Amino acid sequence: MLSAARLTHFTAPDGYRFAVHQWQHPRPSARLVFLHGIVSHAGWYPRSCRHLAQEGVEVHFLDRRGSGLNLAGRGDVAACRTWMDDVEAYLEQLPRDAPRLLMGISWGGALAAAVAGRRPDLLSGMGLLCPGLYARQAANAAQGVAIRLAHRAGFGKHRVSIPLQDPALFTTSAAFQEYIRTDPLTLRRITIRFAAANLQLLHYATEAPEAIHVPTLLMLAERDAIVHNERVRAWADRIACDRKETVEYRGAGHTLEFEPDPSRYFADLADWVRRFTGQRSANP
Repeated sequence: MLSAARLTHFTAPDGYRFAVHQWQHPRPSARLVFLHGIVSHAGWYPRSCRHLAQEGVEVHFLDRRGSGLNLAGRGDVAACRTWMDDVEAYLEQLPRDAPRLLMGISWGGALAAAVAGRRPDLLSGMGLLCPGLYARQAANAAQGVAIRLAHRAGFGKHRVSIPLQDPALFTTSAAFQEYIRTDPLTLRRITIRFAAANLQLLHYATEAPEAIHVPTLLMLAERDAIVHNERVRAWADRIACDRKETVEYRGAGHTLEFEPDPSRYFADLADWVRRFTGQRSANP
């Protein structure tokens, strides 16, 4: 029987305790770990999680350290390796009696790609949902230099605004735009050292997709105002694994969860998971 979502916590290797939203199943067909975007958190995505759970998938949605329900060190991280260590430690402690899948949404796609390249032994497959590997509003070369210099000069704890303040970048839905605008858990400011770590992560995630050898699903939104789709497609073409597929949703905005009718997106997620389990849909 499907259990309701429950909140638990996981202690990272360095002692940081972060929130995990779980949809458990007594006999899961697969275990799927979600990673959210730079400003979002697990609370943005309950509908897709419920749909997958109804299909027999055990879902684990991690709130990134300093994001969502994790108030300690808000919008801060010491180094990009910390993010990877967090995810890898969580994956390592999951049972191996079912496929383990990693799903990165937006910025979380960069983190998922980095983990897949570094620790393919932890994964049966990876999904990238409108991944923020190449952003339309990314820092240019001069801005990147400025961020690194500020970090080295001792301004690492200084806070700056994330350049994704307009909810219309995420969705055309007025209701969900208002949700983003008023959500107290949406991350709006980060430290300089977070920004520097982000540059490191993006470099690590994009420099060698040939190192990724796990089956990969890429989902793109045709009208994504955040992600540069063509550059992401070109990057994904270089992934070494032959089992890779791309789905693009016509007319969709960046956050597929917030589409007027996300049912096809939910079904596609479940179909992809079933390819690892050989099971039929629980909701024909």
